[in-house]
Amino acid sequence: MKQIAQRVFRETLAAIDIPATLQKKLARSDSLIHAGEKAVDLRKFEKILTIAYGKGSFAMAEGLARVLAPEFRTEGILVVPAAPPRDLAGWKTFVGGHPVPNAGSFAAARAILDQLARCDERTLIFFLISGGGSSLVEQPLDPSVTLDDLQELHAALVTCGAPIDEINAIRKHLSATKGGRLAAAAPRSLKLTWAVSDVPEGQESALASGPTLPD
Repeated sequence: MKQIAQRVFRETLAAIDIPATLQKKLARSDSLIHAGEKAVDLRKFEKILTIAYGKGSFAMAEGLARVLAPEFRTEGILVVPAAPPRDLAGWKTFVGGHPVPNAGSFAAARAILDQLARCDERTLIFFLISGGGSSLVEQPLDPSVTLDDLQELHAALVTCGAPIDEINAIRKHLSATKGGRLAAAAPRSLKLTWAVSDVPEGQESALASGPTLPD
């Protein structure tokens, strides 16, 4: 039994090695990477931008940078719930609030939307999403809504006892970063999303309130 438990433990650790999993999923060969059944040629793009946020975003960002290096360089925005262990070259880092957004969450969302607005067909965008993203990146659809307003809303939602998909359905309809709106913010660019999911299968749009998935 001890040997079985040790083997299960080792296999589980290997399965949640985020950089290794990204390397396997992307399966880069020279300039080609894979997204499902689609092959993408990195050389067709002038710029690679990565938007990474959530509890696992630092590991995901570092893993992607390793996969692309040294031939291809990505710059991006990293949003984490606590200061990361080290800086990533070419990345701008924000510390957002969790489970309630803070000023960093607002600043991160504004920076992301500004970056995406400058993207065109020559830009390849990676979205690296993990749990906790709903509060880490936030910007109201209605500019009259304040940070205090959204903090009060988020605090009420996360303590109301509703399932996460119902909570995030409400968040999506009030936010400029949720319900597919980040994908829509760069309509001319090719966008690829990888996610470490903590929501039930079939409810992927609830993860971080679905920044790149339709409601």
